[in-house]
Amino acid sequence: MTTPLQFFPQRHPVHRLSDEMTADFIRAQQSVLHIAFPDAFTFCERVLSDLKLSIAPPVGMKAQPASEVADLELADLVTLFDGMLQADGIPASARQMHSENLARRAQLIRAFDCPDTVLDWVTTKVVQIVADLPKTAADIEVGRNPGDVLDPYLLAANQALLCEGDFKQAISATVTHKALMILEGLMGHLHEEVIGRMRGNVRNPEPRADNAEILDFIYNPFPGADVVQPPLFDGDCLRLHQIKSKTGTLNSSGGKRLAEQMRQLRMAYPGAELYSHSLVGNTLRGHRSMGGMLRVEPSLIVQVGQASFRVLTGSESGAELLVRVYQAAFELAAEQTGYSVENMTRAIVQTFIERAEDEGEGYLESVVHQSTRGVAANLDSRTYQGGRRRV
Repeated sequence: MTTPLQFFPQRHPVHRLSDEMTADFIRAQQSVLHIAFPDAFTFCERVLSDLKLSIAPPVGMKAQPASEVADLELADLVTLFDGMLQADGIPASARQMHSENLARRAQLIRAFDCPDTVLDWVTTKVVQIVADLPKTAADIEVGRNPGDVLDPYLLAANQALLCEGDFKQAISATVTHKALMILEGLMGHLHEEVIGRMRGNVRNPEPRADNAEILDFIYNPFPGADVVQPPLFDGDCLRLHQIKSKTGTLNSSGGKRLAEQMRQLRMAYPGAELYSHSLVGNTLRGHRSMGGMLRVEPSLIVQVGQASFRVLTGSESGAELLVRVYQAAFELAAEQTGYSVENMTRAIVQTFIERAEDEGEGYLESVVHQSTRGVAANLDSRTYQGGRRRV
C-alpha cells in the first residue's frame, strides 16, 4: 500500500500538485532521520555496514535517538567510531583510517537517503565543468563573451606586485582566477540540487522557459523557490526556500523580483513559510537586497550561514554535511580528469613565449597587442555591424 502524503489539511492547495511532485513530497517525509533510523544503533549499523565492517555498535545506543550521533561534527564522529573500533580489538595502526572514513560516511548518510547516487551526480557535474577550465592560451585570452579579453594592465600589476616579476607565476594566477570564476558559477547550481536531495527536502525543478513566472500547480507549482520542505509532523508547515551562495549574489532588482514571486507563493499556499538563504556568510550586514525584499514581502525570512543550514538540513552541522559530499566529489573528479593548473600554465606560458619570439617583442607587449588589436571595422560603432556584412 502506498504511503499517503501526511500533515496537510484535506483542502490544502498542495493536493493539486502533480503525481510526480506528490511522490517527491512523500519520499521527503519518509526520508527524515527519525523515520529512517529509529535509534542511534540502527544509524551506526548502517554506517558500519556501508563500509563492510563486521562490527556491532554498542547496545546502549538503542536507547539514544539517531540525531545524538548523526548530528555530531566530524571530529566527534571520528572519536566515536575510534572507540567502537578499539572496543572490537582493531589495532591502532588501522583505527585512524577507518574511523575517519566512518565519520565521513556517517555525515553523508545523515544528509542523504542514497548518498552514493548524489555523490555520482555531483562528480559527473564537476567532471563536465572541468572541460571548461583553462587549458590553452586562447582560454585565458578570450572568455565566452568575445569582449571578455585578458587585461594586460592587470596582468602587469599581477606580475610586478604579486608575483615578484615572475611572468609564469602571473599566468598561473590568471589561470587559477579564471578557473575559480567558472567553479563559482557551478557552485550555485550544485547548492540548489544537492540541498534539494537532502533528507526531508524536495528539489523544485526548473520551470519551462515559457512558464517561468506563472504559477501552475502541475507544471510550475513553486516559481521562485529552489527547495521545498513538506511538513514533517502534525502541526508543521510547508516551507519554501530560495537559495544563493552569498549575500551579494542578488542585486536590488533581482531581490525585488524574487520577493514578488514569494508573495505570489504566500497567497497560493496559506500558512507556508518563505525563506531566502545565503549559504556562505556569518552576518546579514551588507546584504544588498534584503531591505528591498522585505518591503515587497514582509513575511519573507532572510537567513545566512548556520541559520540557513539549520533550517535546510535539520542539523546543527548542516554546513559540514554539504562540504562532505563536495569534498568527496571533488576528489573523485580530480582523479578522473587529472586537471592541473601547473601543467596548464606550463603549456600556456610556452605559447606566449613562442608568440613573442615570432613577433620580436616582450611577453607583455604581445598580450597588449592581442587584447587591443582586431579587425578595424569591429573597433568603431560607426562601422561595426554585429557580425552582419555591410552592404
